[in-house]
Amino acid sequence: MPGSAPFVLRQRLFGAPRRGYTPAVGASVTLGATVVQVEPGGEAVLEVRLRNTATVVDEFTVDVLGDAAAWSVAEPPTISLFPGADGTVRIAFRPPRSASVVAGSLPFGVRILSREDPEGSSVEEGVVEVLNFYEPFAELVPRTSRGSRGAGHDIAIDNRGNTRLNAELEATDEDRLLNFDIDPPGIVIEPGMAAFAKLKLKPTKRFWRGQPRTRPFQLHVRPEGTTPITLDGAMLQEAILPPWFVRAIMALVLLLIALIVLWVFVLKPTIQTAASEAVDKPIAELKNGVNDALANAGLPTIGPGGGGGGPSASPAASVAPGASVPAATPTPSPAGPVIAGLGSPVDGRLTKAAPTKTFTGTLFITDIVFSNPNGREGALVVLRDAAELFSIRLENVRDLDYHFVTPIVLTEGQALNLSLACTGANASPCDPTVFYSGYTRP
Repeated sequence: MPGSAPFVLRQRLFGAPRRGYTPAVGASVTLGATVVQVEPGGEAVLEVRLRNTATVVDEFTVDVLGDAAAWSVAEPPTISLFPGADGTVRIAFRPPRSASVVAGSLPFGVRILSREDPEGSSVEEGVVEVLNFYEPFAELVPRTSRGSRGAGHDIAIDNRGNTRLNAELEATDEDRLLNFDIDPPGIVIEPGMAAFAKLKLKPTKRFWRGQPRTRPFQLHVRPEGTTPITLDGAMLQEAILPPWFVRAIMALVLLLIALIVLWVFVLKPTIQTAASEAVDKPIAELKNGVNDALANAGLPTIGPGGGGGGPSASPAASVAPGASVPAATPTPSPAGPVIAGLGSPVDGRLTKAAPTKTFTGTLFITDIVFSNPNGREGALVVLRDAAELFSIRLENVRDLDYHFVTPIVLTEGQALNLSLACTGANASPCDPTVFYSGYTRP
């Protein structure tokens, strides 16, 4: 019937029959079975019986149609029969043991072609059931990993069978020294395909120093319907501190010791010498300037040791014997000695008894010291004429020293004044003092 499965198969194999054509059958065909089971890599035989129903001798060619034709063969492929004679042809199904032949039912057709009547061919249909077989293959890459805190492996599983493979993955170690994490823990693989998973290892205990330790484990691949696969692997657990760490620390300590020795015995003396030379030169130049100023003023100069020398005098050998040597009379300078680049140094103090001081020329004050030795209470004010320069409370200080990078300037005619008021019941005398120092210029 047009709606039946054999009719659909015939249409798929040969196309629709021509309209108005009725095939002439030169032979009757009988299949030994309509369903044949075969295992991949094996063989199944189907017998086909033929009878020549024609009135002449005919030769019939037998072959297989459908997906099974690639691995099926008719033995013999041709057979000659006399009118009314019978013959048998064996159809051998030999599917390869390969993932390319998927397990399941495959329809096939046995076609008989008549040499005398080519249009009178006959097709008998059947089904070959290819049985399933399992052939999983698993690999652990790398076989041995290494690390101090953890390591990783790749799991590759190939399905070389002809049916879908469902497998579970599990890792174990007898000593329970490792923790395992498999992602994913289960896989599904189609025939001829491969799947991959990740295995992460973490040691349960760590150690800081020492030689690496081998941690063996087993990976179990458990596919449904076949024997499990066990793979052996290992993790080479290393110490947290690498072997070179101690040597590096020792080398660093030796380097620090070498740097300290270099600083103490080489660099520090060199720097001190260079600093001394850098300081001695300006001091010598300043000393020469001071000596020149003292010599011009007729005052004793500073000797090599820092002590005062005397003005130049003629050696005693230049005086005649018995003659009197006149006394040297120095010529004083009203403004005092002059320091090159500064002026004439000046210092003094303001007290309750002498609270005012005036100067000749311009005064540059570079230092002021407030002294309150008896700890009196009260107020102390230093003024330039009537302008206040400093105002302090006496009870807050005993000694207070100021040094000025930019000096306080008093022009000629201005006075430095002290205003002092002691309070409290302290019986000590009211004797706070203001000391000042600087230099004057005309």
